[in-house]
Amino acid sequence: MAYFKDKLINANNAKKSDNFSCPVCKEKVVLKKGTIMSPHFSHQKNSNCITLIEEGETEEHLLGKQQLYFFTRSNKTLVENYLPEIKQRPDLLYKNLAIEFQCSPININKLEHRIHGYEKQQIKSLWILGSRYKKRFGQPSTNKFYYYFKKLGFTMFFWLTSKNKLEIRYNCRYVYGKIKYQKIEVSSLHELIQFLNNPGMISHDPINIHSLLEEMRKLQNQLFYQNKKALELQNNCYLHGHNINGAPVECHYSHTSNPVLGKEYLVWKIILLNELVDGINYKELLDRTNDICKLKVHYPLINNPQKFILKEYANLLSILSKKGYIRIIGDRIQIIKSLNWFDDYYQKIQKISQCEGAFVDRI
Repeated sequence: MAYFKDKLINANNAKKSDNFSCPVCKEKVVLKKGTIMSPHFSHQKNSNCITLIEEGETEEHLLGKQQLYFFTRSNKTLVENYLPEIKQRPDLLYKNLAIEFQCSPININKLEHRIHGYEKQQIKSLWILGSRYKKRFGQPSTNKFYYYFKKLGFTMFFWLTSKNKLEIRYNCRYVYGKIKYQKIEVSSLHELIQFLNNPGMISHDPINIHSLLEEMRKLQNQLFYQNKKALELQNNCYLHGHNINGAPVECHYSHTSNPVLGKEYLVWKIILLNELVDGINYKELLDRTNDICKLKVHYPLINNPQKFILKEYANLLSILSKKGYIRIIGDRIQIIKSLNWFDDYYQKIQKISQCEGAFVDRI
């Protein structure tokens, strides 16, 4: 979008012979219409416009913005509307919703700054990701864009320029260390809102002894191939006389986890039980475990993401309490009977394989 005779005009509808100015800095901009990239306006060299601080737009970003404009199905949607109070320019602004189509890399600090900027203006933000992030789904660079909805669980949004549709990946969770999710595609903001209100059936994952053994083998392979982090955690277990792959079967009573703990869920539980000693303060136990596992919780689009760690922690303590291993008195954990640690990986898988039916029943 650019100004033409004091009115905003879309690059698609503009003529090269006319004069245009930037909506933000009011400097002259040039219309570019060719056969490679979508029509757009470009600043001249050496411009000081704040918009140039951001990386140049890709074809995907230009096309996606146009498609998302029609996705809102509203002629009141503003494109690249500059908000001087917070010095931010959302890709689209629909009522009190800023829609950002994120294709290029953005660090966590800048992301948090922009989210908080919109919040100061009582504007909610919807971050929709491009193909770069879709390819890196499940990696830390993408995880920071998770939302959490009570009806959907952990959710992420991707724009498919080839289909002109929004892909919603929801009920994202880790099952035996592997990420799983449900997905649906919608063609309008109205459809999106309808889905958020009525998502339908949410999938649940049955216990699978073979997936459990595969998860254990993966950890064993990390030790075999001298994975640095796995060796550090193994050494931590050795200090207490334990083997990381000989952890008690109670570590496997819950086989799913949320993305906050992710694929490290099993290791997190093992370290927690390794650090469990009689009389320990329950908060100290959690803090120590998180420090050892170097757990980072950076989810700026989720309100209080730490609560998901606390939920998993409370669940594990509840299992140990019901099985008669511990009881909590005040802020201290008292050990009633010791957990059974196996000597090594092979002893443990042999025990689980021999008692597969009984083991599954216990879980």
